[in-house]
Parts: sequence; C-alpha cells; structure tokens
Amino acid sequence: MLTSLLLRWNLIRRTLWFRVVGISVLSIIAVLTAKLLGPILPQGLDRLVGAQSADQLLDILSSSMLAVTTFSLSVMVTVYRSISSQWTPRAHRIQLRDNATQMVLATFVGAFVYALCSIVLRSTQFFGEHDLVVLFIMTLAVIVLVVVMILRWMVRLQTMGSLSDIAGRITDLTLQAFQGRMSAPCLGARALTPDLVLPDGVRDLHAPRSGYVERIFPAAIEAHARGCGGTVYLLKGVGDYVSRGEVFAQVTDPSLESAVTGNVQIGSMRDIEQDPGFGLHVLAEIGSKALSPGVNDGGTAIDMIDRITRVLESWLAPQERPAVPPRYPSLYLPSLHPAPLVSDPFGLIARDGAGTLEVQMVLQSRLSGLEHHPDPDLAEAARRTRQQALTRAMEALTHEVDRDALSEHVERMGQRCWGQEAATEV
Repeated sequence: MLTSLLLRWNLIRRTLWFRVVGISVLSIIAVLTAKLLGPILPQGLDRLVGAQSADQLLDILSSSMLAVTTFSLSVMVTVYRSISSQWTPRAHRIQLRDNATQMVLATFVGAFVYALCSIVLRSTQFFGEHDLVVLFIMTLAVIVLVVVMILRWMVRLQTMGSLSDIAGRITDLTLQAFQGRMSAPCLGARALTPDLVLPDGVRDLHAPRSGYVERIFPAAIEAHARGCGGTVYLLKGVGDYVSRGEVFAQVTDPSLESAVTGNVQIGSMRDIEQDPGFGLHVLAEIGSKALSPGVNDGGTAIDMIDRITRVLESWLAPQERPAVPPRYPSLYLPSLHPAPLVSDPFGLIARDGAGTLEVQMVLQSRLSGLEHHPDPDLAEAARRTRQQALTRAMEALTHEVDRDALSEHVERMGQRCWGQEAATEV
C-alpha cells in the first residue's frame, strides 16, 4: 500500500500546478515569517533599513515577475506546439515532465505572489519597524533566487524543444521504464501465461470506459487481495487498449471489484512510466516523420534506429519466469513480451523508409545485431522483422543499383556473423 501511495505522490508532484501552488504557499509563509522573526532581532537594526527600501524592491519584483512569467509561459506554449508539429504530438507529454521548466515557472509565480502579499500587508499596520528588516532581507533572498532561475532558464532555452533534447529525454525515460520492468517482471506480480488455469467461480470485471491502461498500482491491489484472501487476474497489461464493457480483469472475491477498478488507471493516452513500448513507439514516430517527403531527413531516422536498438539491448531474461519471487503473489499480470517491442517501432520505420537505401542498410545492421541477443524470443522477433524490412525494401527501391547494394550489404553482414559464430565454436 505504501508503494502505491508513493507512486501516486510522485505523479502529483511532477505536475506544474502542484509546484506552482507549493512554492506560492511557501512564499506566503515567508511573508508571515517576517512578522515572527521581527521581535527577536537586536535593537538598532531598524535604523539601517527603512520602509522605503523594502517597498521599492517589492514594487520592482511584482512588476517584473508578472512580465517574466507571462513571457515564459508564451515561450513554453510555443515550444510545446513546435514539438507537436515538428516531431510528434506524443512527445508533448514527455516535455511536460521537464523539471527545469516547471521549477522556473513555479519560482517566478511564487516570487510574484510573495511581492504581492508583502505589498498588500504593507498597506496595513501588519508589519512593525523590526519586521521590515526581516522583510527586506527576505526580499533580497527572493531576488537572488529569481536571478539564479533566470540564468537557469536562459541555459534551458538553448536546447529546449530541439531534436537532441526531446529524443534524449524519451530515450532516458524509456530506459528507466525498461530497467523497472526488468527488475520487477510483471510489475512484481505473477505472470499471467496462456496455460494458466483459472479457478472456478471467478467474476468478470468490465471496463468502465474505453481507453488505454495507463498505469497499474499493484501494491494497493495486493493489499486488498490479502485482506480478503482473494486473487486478481488482470487480462490487460499496461499499454493495452480496452473497450467499454470489455472484460479486463477477473477476481475470486466480489469485494475486490472496487479495488481493481480504482487501482487500474484507464485513460485516453499511453504513459511511458510503466510502458516502455510507448517510448519506443514515440522514437519510431520521430524517425518515421523525418522520412516524409516534406522533411526527407534520413539522418534523424538512423538516429532513432540507434536509440531504439540501445534500449532493446537492455532486455533481460524472459519475463514469464522471473528469477526473483513475486512481490505480489495474489496478483497476475500479462508478461512483457519482446516481439511487439521489436516489430512495432522497427516496422514503422521500415515501412516509411523502405525506399531509402541508407536507412535500410542501418536497419538491417541493427536488427542483425539483435538477432544474437541472449533472449531467444527477442532474437527471433529481430530476425523476422529484418526479413520483412528486407522484403519491403527490395520492392520499394526503384533502382537496381540500390537493390544490389542492399543485397551485398546483407550478404557481407551475414558473412561477418557466420565468422563470429565459427570463431566462438572453435
């Protein structure tokens, strides 16, 4: 249960509104702290700082922060729209998690709230002479913080929205999701394999709405299942689409129905945190869009192929037979299979780049490398996807010279692989 609460907390604290509200509340607390610290200051400090000094700083801070916040929001919206139109709309959700942008905007709004609250209270008899000294010092600290954030914002704007920035973020998040699924196969639950025999009397749970399974909170489901001694079988994994009224889970106890529906989040879009396949698909969309006739950027497609390959190379042992005991033995989940993780992203680029020789040569090389992966399922999926891509390319390449070049490349690639295998046997 604690794990699910921490997961929900992490989801909330990554949102922009939460950080803005949190820093705004801290700014109000800072203003009220000046009233508490004023009486304990040594006598005579009030002569060094006059009320006019604090008022001037607060006026400058309030007017400038309003303008800077408005400008920063306009820049953020412009960058987000550019990412959606230039790369892929799915990348927009990845950029929303930019911690630097959220902290900068939250700081600007918090500084504005601090200055506004201070000006309002200064118009009353709330602050005494000693309190103004503390208020002046706090205002200087807020100004220093704002200057640091402006410098940080300037550095962030240099790369914000660029291909290297957004592709790097997607790659890092996908690798994190992969590592999470490798360390906790089936999210820590038991694998729901096709040969599993369900007990008699299980109750079907119908999806309350249509959408994708965005997130599952297994710890909360496990806590309810242990409480009543029941078992939960989730027929849909993270990233799967469910239609309204479709059976997406089965339970052995009626009291588990509300626990399952409340801890299986169904939304309109997939999320990358528990669904590494979504991250691979977004990378493939960027590469596919770069291959459109209006862009014709084969280098970007090759970069995305390399990133997808680097992520897939982190795949570990089969998920159906995890090496560690399951953390949630009362919960069954579909295992993460490597076949769609290979065929979906690479198939998308292979289809749209079938007529581009350079892309096909790189695609054949990377898939050939994945054919030697220790996991047999991933290796078989890579072999099948490579053959399909080769068939597409041979039909799409219009010039015989390109077809001969691709055939020679595949032949040399096979000879190198056979040589390595022979050396290994010796």
